Amino acid sequence: MDLNLKGRVAVVTGGAAGIGEAISRALATEGCTICLLDKNADAVRKAASAITTNGKPALFAAADVADAAAVMHVFQQFLVSEKRIDILVSAAGLLSTGLTADLPAAEWQKVSAVNIAGVLYCAQAVIPIMSKQRSGRIINIASVAAMRGGGTVGNALYGATKAGVVALTMGLARELGPHGITVNAIAPAIADTAMTHEVLTEDIRKKVLERIPLRRLTRPSDIADLTVFLASERASFITGTVIPVDGGILTT
Repeated sequence: MDLNLKGRVAVVTGGAAGIGEAISRALATEGCTICLLDKNADAVRKAASAITTNGKPALFAAADVADAAAVMHVFQQFLVSEKRIDILVSAAGLLSTGLTADLPAAEWQKVSAVNIAGVLYCAQAVIPIMSKQRSGRIINIASVAAMRGGGTVGNALYGATKAGVVALTMGLARELGPHGITVNAIAPAIADTAMTHEVLTEDIRKKVLERIPLRRLTRPSDIADLTVFLASERASFITGTVIPVDGGILTT
């Protein structure tokens, strides 16, 4: 299926590893020019060097999505280079674990700054660009934790930040639809990435798999495949949705 993404310019946050990197590679395979944004300078440089579209290497920038001024600066750099931005995928995120009552206030400030504020700042940076183009795709990576108030790994604090992503997605879809911009969110279950490996002990993994009808963790490629579809013209009348990619965990 030709998704007609050749020549589109896509910015992916958290693009140095895990879900963000998988999404970047999938979009590049479909012909998109990729712009990576990640806080880890060495990792994002390495990821960018491995991604090319029609012989053109991916662009990259090291910045913290929680820094509004830095985000605006990076997006302007990408715009100057590529003259347009067609797709924004906000995949940067932090996980929070443990009992919420035991967490210091700094934990909320750190996690919400990336998981909610970072999504907002990136959207604010790209909205004027897409509005001028009268077209655009914004795709936010949420989590089933938004619907469950956390989960086996992510705690209530994490669930609250992802619920904020869901609300932001729906509100932006309503605001930006008249400008030809669609806004959707993908809600994975626990993904098989380096970030979750740090907290996913064998005992926890076994318990998680028992709750997932399809009996495996979410693969980054599962999320990437849906992202590519939502970025395409095939999804031009889909906006304001939150689509679980969870192996059926929300049914249990």
